[in-house]
This record gives sequence, C-alpha cells and structure tokens, in this order.
Amino acid sequence: MERFMSVVNLPFSYHLIAGIAIRLALIVYGDFHDRNYDVAYTDVDYKVFTDAARHVVGGGSPYMRHTYRYSPIIAYLLIPNVVLSVHYGKILFSLFDILITVALKTLVEYQLKSKNTASKVAKYCSLFWLYNPLSIGISTRGNADSVPCFFIVLSILSLQTNIIKGLLKYVFSGILLGISIHLRLYPLVFSFPMYLSLGEYKISRSTHLKTGIIALMPNKKQITLTLSCVTTLFLLTYIMYLKYGYEFLFETYIYHLFRKDTRHNFSVLFYYSYLTMDQLIFDVVKTVSQIFEFIILFVLSLSFGCEPETMPFALFCQAVVLVAFNSVMTSQYFIWFLSLLPLVVHSFRIKPAHALILTMIWFTAQGAWLFYAYLLEFKCREVFLLIWLKGVVFFCANIFVLGHLIKSYTPSYGFGQIDLVPCRVKNK
Repeated sequence: MERFMSVVNLPFSYHLIAGIAIRLALIVYGDFHDRNYDVAYTDVDYKVFTDAARHVVGGGSPYMRHTYRYSPIIAYLLIPNVVLSVHYGKILFSLFDILITVALKTLVEYQLKSKNTASKVAKYCSLFWLYNPLSIGISTRGNADSVPCFFIVLSILSLQTNIIKGLLKYVFSGILLGISIHLRLYPLVFSFPMYLSLGEYKISRSTHLKTGIIALMPNKKQITLTLSCVTTLFLLTYIMYLKYGYEFLFETYIYHLFRKDTRHNFSVLFYYSYLTMDQLIFDVVKTVSQIFEFIILFVLSLSFGCEPETMPFALFCQAVVLVAFNSVMTSQYFIWFLSLLPLVVHSFRIKPAHALILTMIWFTAQGAWLFYAYLLEFKCREVFLLIWLKGVVFFCANIFVLGHLIKSYTPSYGFGQIDLVPCRVKNK
C-alpha cells in the first residue's frame, strides 16, 4: 500500500506524462493488433470518421459515408487522418483525454479551496479519469466521445471558477455548452441544473409552488448563460444546415431521437426492440420509458442543481440515468458519467470496502453481459435471452450503485479526514 501511495503522490506532471505514454503505447499496439488479429482493436466508428473526412477532402459531404451520424465538425477534425496519418485522430482524442484531466484537477481544487488538502485531493480525483481503463481504451480505439466531454467539463470550469471574470464567464460557459450539445444531444439535459445553480432563490422540498415558480425566473447570469448557449447552438446548426441541408439534421439529430438498434447492446430495451422490429408497440414502450426518465432527470435537477456546490453531482446523476435508461447503450456511453465522476468522487462519505463492493458489482454485472455477448458474436450461440437478462441485471446494478452514491453524497467532503499519505512518504 505504501509503495502504491508513493506512486500516487508523485508530482501531477509525472502522472500526465505517464498518461500520455500509456495512450501512445496503446495507439501503437492497436495498429499491430489490427494487422495481426481478426477482432480489431480500432473502433468501427473510427473508420467511419476517416471515410467521412476523406469525402470532405474530396469536396463532398461527410454523410456520403453510410452510417456517419455525427456533426460534420468531427469529420473536419479528422481531415489530417487523410492528409497526414491515419493515427492522427486517435492522438487527438487522447489529447482531449489529457486536457480533461487538467480541467478536472483545476475544478476540484476550486471546489475544495477552503481545505488545506485541496491540491492533493484534486490530483487524486483527476487520476480517476487519467488512469481509467475505459476512458483510455475508448479514446485510443478512436472513439470521439472525449471531445464533447471536454467541452462539458470546460463549461463547468468556466461557470464555477473565477478563471474568467464577470459576465464573460457565463458567456464562455454557454458557448462551450452549446458546442457540446451540437456535437452530442445528451448535454442538453445538463443545461437545466446549470441554469438553476445561478438562481438567486433556492428550491427545496419545503418550497411552495409560488416561490418555486419565482425561483425559475431568470436573472442576468442565467439570461447570459442561456443566450450564449442557444446562440452558439443555433449558429453551428444553421451553418451546417446551409452546407449539408436536411441530411445533416436527420443524420446528426433526428436519427438518434428515433433510433432503433436491434443489435445486442447493454440496454434493457434491445431484446424487445429485436422482437418488435417495425412495430408501433416498441415506440409506445420507449416513449413510456422516456417519460419516467425525464421525470427522474427533472427531480435530480431540482434536488441537486439549485446550489453551485452540488450542481456537478446533479450532472453526474443525470448522466448515469441517461445511460441506464437509453434505448441503446454501448461502452462508449459510460464516459458520459465517468468524465464527471472525478468532480464528485471526493464527496462520497463511504468506507473503502463499501466503495470496492459497489465497484465490483458494477464491473461484474458488465462482465457477465460481455461474456454472453462473446458467446453470441464469436461462438454463434443462441443466447439472446440470456444477454437481455444480463442487461436487466446491469441496469439494476447501475441504479443500485447510483442509489448508494446519492445516499452517501456529502458536498465538499474531500475524502474526509482520512490520511491518504503514508508515513514513509511524509518523512521524505
């Protein structure tokens, strides 16, 4: 344990260098793996991004590439994949990973500025992202989800710190939030708790309806944040619409709203989607599920979004709910909440053994699903029903873990009074 803590307590710059080295090594390994094994290391979406960028370089539309269902900005970012090196995109996504780490450390340090251990705790929290195998794997395999995550974290950083002064901080935060929504629709739900956190009136369980309505009336900060976010989102969307027309709107946004994926995935709805393909009943079930989901998101916003101190936890809880209730769920979606976990992990008043149990529950439930998915994909076993059952177990695991985290949440706890530095390290 002492040896482990001595490594953890190395300077933050050393950890950044190690994080960069790990990602570069995996990018190099990924190229070797792709050339020598049947199952590719590189994400299939990375080829889609590269092909879309190739169409852009040729003067065409990125949507000429079948299954490209992202903002054209992603294709633009990966143009060097075509003109320089096919590894450029993976390096870029890994760079966003590193920048997220720096932003997370800065933000947590600001959250705990009243504590003497703020800098140390902030470093520990940022390492949850820097060394997270899921975030490392997703970016080095060529998935672009680290890009919107970066803009979300940066938006929170601008909103909650004094790096930028005056109303300009809310303008900048809104711009970053607008960019993230343009890239991915899911950050749209984050806008409500961010809006509430700037309110002058706070909402609680004892708040009367009239007072609650008054609390929702915008002040100057909220208006600035909202206008900058909406303007940025509108301008980006309008520019892309002028260039690519309705195809852009459909592939980037509308498709995802009505998406029905019958391939196996973590979602509890996948098997029902498979059985009711092209039937109206699935849309009804999905709509009912979304109604419950939005009620939960709204309650989480009111419960934790009204105070700046607890707003990041509202975003984290919302991200978990969005992923758990989504009609399509893949591993890349996990970083929606994993990128926010470092902002709140220090606020859980929970014993290390309890934290380990919750972690094992989450990974075991996920691993059980992956085992049966392996049997289906590579052994051609008829295990659709078992995959769905494991998906139900994984859904329950997500909700169970989230419930325990909500119960143990203590704002600005800062890992409590636990001494995380071994004596041997202290005496050096």
